[in-house]
Amino acid sequence: MKIFSNFDTKLRASKREEYVQQYGAENTTAFGRSRLYWRIKIFIPSILILVVSLILLVLFYRWFNWALLGYAIAVCCVFDLALFFPIIGKYIDYKMDFIIVTPESLMLYSQHGIFKRDTTTLNVVNIKTISIQKDKFLYSVFNNGDIVILSESDIPYGEVTLRWIPRPEKRRNKIANIIWLDKKEATSN
Repeated sequence: MKIFSNFDTKLRASKREEYVQQYGAENTTAFGRSRLYWRIKIFIPSILILVVSLILLVLFYRWFNWALLGYAIAVCCVFDLALFFPIIGKYIDYKMDFIIVTPESLMLYSQHGIFKRDTTTLNVVNIKTISIQKDKFLYSVFNNGDIVILSESDIPYGEVTLRWIPRPEKRRNKIANIIWLDKKEATSN
């Protein structure tokens, strides 16, 4: 669904298809954040907000019976709406932040709200290292991590960090294989 020019929910699929046609499926990969991110940053907080609101409404009803219940419901709805805004932002991050790797470049798409999208493109020649950080307990338990790509380009501090990536070793190896194929072909020519 495309609402504004920067808010296209089908962008990942369309970009991946475009690069698969250009480079082939074995030379292209695309991935986003893990389901652990969805569970921890979206699902659990949403359930907690709804449960706390429901408990507060039940307590309000027990203390005041039907008196002022309409006001309590209105206050709970405003309270819930205010708490759901950051969760909606996390959901946009979950659905619309992704990376595409091709033999020539690595592209990171990051959506910030409805109106702003950042795209960072690294040429594979500028990539020096690809490392993995698993510095959180949940990362280790659920096989998630951050992939840090160090480059010689002029992006801030020369690194791009991809957070909450599922099976980061597998993803790093896939990225390295795609980039390595390109570098192997460049050195042989």
